[in-house]
Amino acid sequence: VVYCIWMPIYLKKRKRVQKDFLSQNPDAAKVFLTSKALITSEAVMVHQVNGDYPAMFTEGGKSGFYAKPGSNIVVISYTYTRPGVLYKNVSKSTGEVRQEIEVEARKSYMLGLDRDEETFTCEELPD
Repeated sequence: VVYCIWMPIYLKKRKRVQKDFLSQNPDAAKVFLTSKALITSEAVMVHQVNGDYPAMFTEGGKSGFYAKPGSNIVVISYTYTRPGVLYKNVSKSTGEVRQEIEVEARKSYMLGLDRDEETFTCEELPD
């Protein structure tokens, strides 16, 4: 019952934030978030962009957020889950991390985590 009430309100707020952001920043960059879900799952989640609620979007089955051209401070986290041997699932998480990303106007980027080096990466996607 709570979900049925909360979800339409959340989606309406998300759409309003997105519309307001794009009207103020028409040349915003798209930053897609890494997510995979098969036997193992991994996901990057964004909590803040420049101290504000992120302007989220969904496109082609992938989610992401809009960012102003130039330098942006994002608060992100990463979670990785795999099947365990002794336990049902084993999860690892980075917790919330402040990261600075540099983006150009009207370009698309992929924000992910390099698990070997345990550092976040933001790479430009080809058009």
